[in-house]
Amino acid sequence: MAMIMLCHTSIAQIFHINSINCRLSDDNIAQLNRIAKFEADFYNDIFGTQKNDSVIVDINIYGKQKEYNVVQKDAMNTTFIDGFYSPRDDRIYLYKSDMYMNTLFHETSHKILRNNFTNPPQWLNEGIATLLEYLQETPGSKKIVYIPQRIYIRQVRDSIKANRKYLENYFKYKTTDWYDQTKRPMLYATAYCIVYFFINIDRDYLEPTLNLMKQGYSTPMAIQKIFGSFDKFNQRFYDFYTAGAGSVSSTN
Repeated sequence: MAMIMLCHTSIAQIFHINSINCRLSDDNIAQLNRIAKFEADFYNDIFGTQKNDSVIVDINIYGKQKEYNVVQKDAMNTTFIDGFYSPRDDRIYLYKSDMYMNTLFHETSHKILRNNFTNPPQWLNEGIATLLEYLQETPGSKKIVYIPQRIYIRQVRDSIKANRKYLENYFKYKTTDWYDQTKRPMLYATAYCIVYFFINIDRDYLEPTLNLMKQGYSTPMAIQKIFGSFDKFNQRFYDFYTAGAGSVSSTN
């Protein structure tokens, strides 16, 4: 199989990008640098560190979907997503689809999170990655903003209105459930909404919650300790989303 290997090194984190049968434009690389710096600052903020400024991110990006599918099939026994981060290889693998930059923002988040939290719960891993996947730059100023994902918010809002124990049940899902295509939409939407809730109500709640989880606390136990009880957290979550959260974008 003939491959065209193009290697770019960028500087936000230290990106090593192997482009296989494709090319990244200078504008794309510049945007990746800016978004990567934002992601590094985000993780530095919520983990109270500066070590994410020098994370090395290795990326293989494929221009031909068949070539990418072979890699994904071998790693994950599936071919239905366009990118993934492999903890085994400590590398991102990506198909250069029309939306590849968003996918790359998502997978870069997985890599940086592992630099701070070796074995994060799935909701945290996917929730932050989904939040950062939809970052956008404002025209002209290049200011980076979070774009509220109203489809996810509406889905979760309807679910918690229908079932006040929605969050309590959510944390009982297993990692394998995230690979079930019938469950994935709800699991991702809720993960996103939990992270979006944390960064909007008060980030000071997030860092101590994460620290407890890193010490081995389950998510419900960490939340209970920080908020006083899981019911108090659940009520604030319920009030946040039933009051119309997501109508305004947030910035870092």
